[in-house]
Amino acid sequence: MTPERIEQFGDQLRAKIASKFTASTFLAGFSLTVLTGQIAILWQADVEVLSPFFSFSVGAVAGAFFLFVVAVIRLDELTMPKVFWEPWHWKPTETPSDDVNLRYEDLWKLKSMMVMIWLRLTIPATFISAVALVAMLIPSKLALGFTVSVPDSRMWAPIAVVVSSAIAAVYCYCAAKPFRPD
Repeated sequence: MTPERIEQFGDQLRAKIASKFTASTFLAGFSLTVLTGQIAILWQADVEVLSPFFSFSVGAVAGAFFLFVVAVIRLDELTMPKVFWEPWHWKPTETPSDDVNLRYEDLWKLKSMMVMIWLRLTIPATFISAVALVAMLIPSKLALGFTVSVPDSRMWAPIAVVVSSAIAAVYCYCAAKPFRPD
């Protein structure tokens, strides 16, 4: 396969990566909107009780937002020209021309990294967001009448955000192991 043809495939692959980047950005914006709404609900004066899982939901949405942001950053890195790839993506090659031009193997590495980012970051974050939305909307009747007062939710929500963000950071570190050099 000629270098020009490989670059054409590389451009097509980068377009696909850019579409994943756009989807992840949209989902990050959605989760940030939900998180903003949840915080607004916590500080409304006319709300007396909330779902028993509301604080959990706030933390889960914050963790999902963290994952979306990391996915966006990682996908953006994949759209860079090869000459600007960070050393942790792939081991540097010996000849300068190999550092500039895509090789056939690079296409497969790019594709597998895109899929890995999508499956390990964006999809789990989307699932977490969906679970968090359901948890936030569970009425107290389904929770056997258990409710949480707003002052208690105001106390537990920041703790849930810190805990879920820490879990998301550890998860991102572990999920990124394939991206680091051997």
